[in-house]
Amino acid sequence: MKKIIYLLWITLHLPVWAEDCPQWDKKEAAENINRLSGAVAHHDERYFNQNAPIISDSEYDALAARLKHWQACFPALEIKTHFPQDPQSKYTVNHQARMGSLKKARSDEKMKRFLARISGSEVLVQPKIDGIAVELVYENGQLIQASTRGNGETGVDILNHIRQIPLIPKMLTHLDIQTIILHGELFARLDKVAPSILKQYASARHMVAGQLNRSEPEIETIKAFDFFPWLWINSSYSSDLQSIKTLATMGFPLPLEYTHKVSSYRDVKQLLQHYSAIKKPLFLMDGIVIKAESNVFRNKLGWTDNTPAWGIALKFAPESAISEVEKIAFTIGRTGHITPILHVSPVVIKNRAITKVSLGSIQNLKKQEIALGDQVSILLKGSAIPVFGKVLFRPENRVLAKLPDTNRYTPFTCLSISPGCEEQFIARLIWLIGKQGLDLPPIDKPTIHQLVSTGKVKALEDILQLDHQSLLNAGMTQSESQQYLQSITEPKSLRQQIRAIGIPGVGKAKTKQLATCTQHLNELPRLKAEHMEKCSLHGVQAELTEFTNKAEIKALIMHLEKNIPTRSVGI
Repeated sequence: MKKIIYLLWITLHLPVWAEDCPQWDKKEAAENINRLSGAVAHHDERYFNQNAPIISDSEYDALAARLKHWQACFPALEIKTHFPQDPQSKYTVNHQARMGSLKKARSDEKMKRFLARISGSEVLVQPKIDGIAVELVYENGQLIQASTRGNGETGVDILNHIRQIPLIPKMLTHLDIQTIILHGELFARLDKVAPSILKQYASARHMVAGQLNRSEPEIETIKAFDFFPWLWINSSYSSDLQSIKTLATMGFPLPLEYTHKVSSYRDVKQLLQHYSAIKKPLFLMDGIVIKAESNVFRNKLGWTDNTPAWGIALKFAPESAISEVEKIAFTIGRTGHITPILHVSPVVIKNRAITKVSLGSIQNLKKQEIALGDQVSILLKGSAIPVFGKVLFRPENRVLAKLPDTNRYTPFTCLSISPGCEEQFIARLIWLIGKQGLDLPPIDKPTIHQLVSTGKVKALEDILQLDHQSLLNAGMTQSESQQYLQSITEPKSLRQQIRAIGIPGVGKAKTKQLATCTQHLNELPRLKAEHMEKCSLHGVQAELTEFTNKAEIKALIMHLEKNIPTRSVGI
């Protein structure tokens, strides 16, 4: 049964990957698809049976979607499908009612069609809690059965665990109802769980799953667990809202607090945005649930393929995506630091197109063992900065990148243009005239590249003595050129000029100290140890002396001394 559910989930809920098919022959296709199928099965086993995932849910979804796309690209291949071992022996409890799952609205059009289909009823919205689906059964007010979703028909007996959770009622009083069957989400209250406990697990959901797998749960951990009933199976009320109000009197207050009536698609989207923006949520969520309010209307629509026709899930925009490494490039910064850049097949995360991501260092590239053709996850950190996640799949034939010589570039190299030095030299120019340096009107990198490649800028000081026509020829406008040339002649503080030189190991604080201990730039190469000691400039004398005595830096200092007035106020 679980295998059937898995196939339906893959078929119905994962979108076909919107990209070209790989250019593989039959043998390559079979090898790579079988390898990826095995990788997905490995993650299934860790997720479903071990409760120890090593990738996020969104990374898994993307990996499974990639597998489906590849299979669609090569339909003639007979691919062995891997399934996680189904622990049927653990499923000892028969559910009182089948436990299905919601379909997902993966487009605005699908969401609108669903709302049109349930237009005969009022519409409710609830948060989609990311926990463990369970069934609770009360007989004459007493909790007598508790089980996990399992395969939808039978599940794992967790009655002992539920009885030890303080937030879940064990007795329901003042009721004339003999049997109450509740389906809902067992989850961890993020306002109650200790951070020291939570950090031991991949997520709050896996903390719950891990405790359910124990024969005896840890009391300190499960006291933070709670239950959110999302369906009263045998409710006699025609209105789900009335069911929710009654559940609140029984000791299940959360649905009443977190259920919203909506009247339009706009209302739905606003609630989706509201829940996705909550900084400190009560529980882990991955979207919202939209459903018909009328139980009579629900019965009319019924169920299809183990999913209710009267409800649907709308997930938050994923914060990660999977992409293929197409190229590995390297950038060289002002200090000689080499940064690997992964160029990947275009992906969209939160409406933002991403084609490359930084790895930070050569060491990280080696540690991650990334090669061309690898399938990697990319995340949006703080919804702004693309960051590398992890390698999700390595194909059969991988091409390793040729690594640059890390000893070739240092804080003292590429002080002028020479073969192999263009990138570091341009980084020095950008620093010199940028906000952290002389703070001149900006010249973008392509323009600086043009000036360097045409020979107009060969030394650092050349960027400060360009003429109007050279700037125009490089791509600047009339007004941009005039503003830049005018700004060059304006006074700059000594602190600005020292900072602009870019002395290794001398940051903002030490720049300020140097500016208060010297009168002129040309004193820097001649500073003695006793002078450095007096100015509390410990540990930078060697770098300062070596750097400022370089011929290229001496030439830059001479140009600044001669051509840029020093502003005495606010050193």
